[in-house]
Amino acid sequence: MSLRDLLPLAALVVPGFCTEPPASPVDALYGQFRALFDEDQPGADALLAQLEKEFPGHARTLDARKRFDAPGKTRPGLKAPAFAVPDLDRPGTTLSLDTFKGRPVLLEFWATWCPYCVADLPLVHRAHGLYKDRLEILSFSLDRRPEDVAAFRKAKQPMPWRHAFLPGMKAHPVAEAYGAAGIPKYVLVGGDGTILAAGSELRGERLELTLARLLAEDPAGAALDAVKDGVRRLGEARQAHLKAGNSAAEFRPDTTPLRTGLAEWLASEKRPAVRQALLVGAYQLTLAERKDPDADLASRLKAEVPSTAPAWSLDAGLLPRFLETCFSGAAEAEAFAREGRERHPDPKVRAGLLMAQFEANLGENDAVAKAAMEKLERDHPADRDTAFARRLWDAQAKTPVGAVAPPFEVADLEDPKVTFTNAAFAGKYVLIDFWASWCPPCRAELPGVHQAYARFKDKGFEILSLSWDLKPEDIAAFRAKEGTPMPWKHAYLGRGKHPLNDAYGVVGIPKPVLVGPDGRIVATDAQLRGEKLFATLEKFLGR
Repeated sequence: MSLRDLLPLAALVVPGFCTEPPASPVDALYGQFRALFDEDQPGADALLAQLEKEFPGHARTLDARKRFDAPGKTRPGLKAPAFAVPDLDRPGTTLSLDTFKGRPVLLEFWATWCPYCVADLPLVHRAHGLYKDRLEILSFSLDRRPEDVAAFRKAKQPMPWRHAFLPGMKAHPVAEAYGAAGIPKYVLVGGDGTILAAGSELRGERLELTLARLLAEDPAGAALDAVKDGVRRLGEARQAHLKAGNSAAEFRPDTTPLRTGLAEWLASEKRPAVRQALLVGAYQLTLAERKDPDADLASRLKAEVPSTAPAWSLDAGLLPRFLETCFSGAAEAEAFAREGRERHPDPKVRAGLLMAQFEANLGENDAVAKAAMEKLERDHPADRDTAFARRLWDAQAKTPVGAVAPPFEVADLEDPKVTFTNAAFAGKYVLIDFWASWCPPCRAELPGVHQAYARFKDKGFEILSLSWDLKPEDIAAFRAKEGTPMPWKHAYLGRGKHPLNDAYGVVGIPKPVLVGPDGRIVATDAQLRGEKLFATLEKFLGR
């Protein structure tokens, strides 16, 4: 980009709306070209052809052609163009490729006035900190004066690596040779002078992934570190969003750059441990966007990343979440988890798998659940899951099968004048379901609950969902989404302490309790989760 480019593009490229009409048809077409080309989207070539046909020789057309051809000058595998430029910090010293011979060097074309360049700098600093023992960085400034660089480094970001100044900006021979038609432009040159990577794979969050792939001694660990840092930045962005007075529901996390980098690396990676790290990293980023993995990613994880894989240490909660939401049945999930529960190298992952086994069996195979809890207490006494398992076990005693369901009286969420009580469901089976729209395991259960309701609602079966959401409005918004109408009875308990939580022994959600026509509890917990829900209802209501 250049200073001249910034003003018209503000009107032409903002997604979704224009702040003002484009200055001319050529500006409009050029803006469309830049919107696609700058984001590596398909269709830029067709727009370039249209520019050259309708506006041959126009400055916008020539600039578009220059930008389009620029990546070809730094394709991986080519020899890096030679240069000899003065060292900005060491008068009398010349910098060239020979200066870095035998060591990779990241060439950065940038300027202090370029907001995209400045936005990338924290990530370049991080890369320098991670790889400074095996990577050099040389920043070529396209500023108007060399003094601008010194002032920026003193006041804002230190950039503690080599620097050079290119008079003439984009017209300088070095900028021309490296195709720096727009900035920032990054080129990674190997120790033998061959270009290793260039362009978008070195921009933003993808920079660290590319360096991990090409330079790291432990590429699997480096890939996971890059994902951790990306998730950390998402958390910081979310906190800033909330501090600005926005609601959590309005936050839209986007991990596209990192996920794209992982996918491109995965496409050429052969080493099993590295592939495992890339797949688990992709899963973590998918969850960070509050989504579930698609069938392809879930299938690859099952096929390539066993429960013993060190990559699951990225977050000890990942594997239990995977077991709970990505397997068709408890038997399949147990077969996948069994070996990792005994042999995973990370004790936190082993504890998480024991907790998953405990929860999957609580209320149905209590002997198995108790054995898992006791192993947690024996092998992982300080793990937070251990104390939580004990709380769940003790709480279950409040809703044993055969006991009379604790009394309740809650207002209908859709009509506060209506009250739901135990008596309202006398003579019917009612599934009392403690849940929240923000709870991933609760959401994972809903397709099966919808199917069960459709199957049994005409056989004397009701559902009462008791929400732990932050606001009643969150429930309505969730139910308005496609696929989650939840066309049964609802009441709102809120996130705080509610007497029903204690009465029903609810310390975590989802918590389902099935009450029979006589008001006695007939099934709880694991008997009513996943594939077992249908089987349990058929047992009482028939096929």
